[in-house]
Amino acid sequence: MYDPEEYINAYEQIEHGKARLSAMRAAIEAADANNDRPYQFYFRIQLCKESTFYVDYMDMLVMFPELLTLADKYPDTPTTRFNNGFTDSLDHVLWCYKWVLGACDDFYQIPMEDCEKFFEDFKRRSIAYGYNLKPYYRQKYYFYDKIDRKKADEAFYDFERTPRDGNADCRACERNTEIRFYLNKGNLKRAEQLAKDIENQTLRCGNDNTAWLRLKGIYLDHYMKTGNLEEALKYCRIIERSARKQREHQRWEDLICCYAHADIGKALKLYKEHWKELQEVREPDSAFAICFNLSHFFKLLSENRTRSTVKLPLDTSFPLYREDGQYKILDLYEFYYKTAEDIAKKMDARNGVTYYQDLLEKGINLK
Repeated sequence: MYDPEEYINAYEQIEHGKARLSAMRAAIEAADANNDRPYQFYFRIQLCKESTFYVDYMDMLVMFPELLTLADKYPDTPTTRFNNGFTDSLDHVLWCYKWVLGACDDFYQIPMEDCEKFFEDFKRRSIAYGYNLKPYYRQKYYFYDKIDRKKADEAFYDFERTPRDGNADCRACERNTEIRFYLNKGNLKRAEQLAKDIENQTLRCGNDNTAWLRLKGIYLDHYMKTGNLEEALKYCRIIERSARKQREHQRWEDLICCYAHADIGKALKLYKEHWKELQEVREPDSAFAICFNLSHFFKLLSENRTRSTVKLPLDTSFPLYREDGQYKILDLYEFYYKTAEDIAKKMDARNGVTYYQDLLEKGINLK
């Protein structure tokens, strides 16, 4: 006999990732077969959440259109006891829609016109439901940050001045957005003032240290961009100690790149441990960052070793796989650089700018 709670108990026993996604798909099929509308919504929302926070956006992007179709057909569907806090299932879908907007700048496969349609559709649905546009402006800031700085700034200030309502993101997440903006503007004093409540964990995202770790990642990004190795290493060590069991915060490519300037042996050890999970990333924006950082690492490795080769535990899934495990360091540098270059051209072509190619040309200059 069909019991949705049994499906929830089953997939919650599975470690986060692809296996849990498969179990969630089985739950969706069961809810569909039994026309259980609240759980048709709920299980799809849970899959989107799992994809967004524990795998990558890809499965969420495939599933979300089904959620919108359900929302349009059955807008008054009640929530289940597991997703209370939302007025109805449509309210919960609007919350998830923000994840779609957040994915738009990560995939060159989503045409610009489709990205703009997503934003306008979210805007229309939010207003129709009675919400304001604070999360719309927040996501618009992130989207245009790599495309049009003027539009990004305008969106941020609209976000900043719009009051919070029932569809606003958590206060800690919003605060981290503000901190990121002011750091990028070079206003460290303002950023530090805003960071105090997250540092002392007065502001939290959920019941763990997620907001605090996101803050550390924002500062790591800032110091890597500004070329401050000493400060970047400080945040690398914090993230490495704190994030080993939290996939969202695992920034192995950044850690490898930073450590390569101070301890090439440690950087090599981290690469050997994490090369495969980095190779499997499907989001082009993240894949660009990974390949960009790893090409820099192998360039430094070639300069710090007397031998031109390195022995690595790569398997047959790696494009340059060699049975003897011996790899020319410059071949690895070229592989990662050319992969980053290919993604950069595709991302920039979609966006109509040269943002990613400019990053490649500028390179990484940590001192």
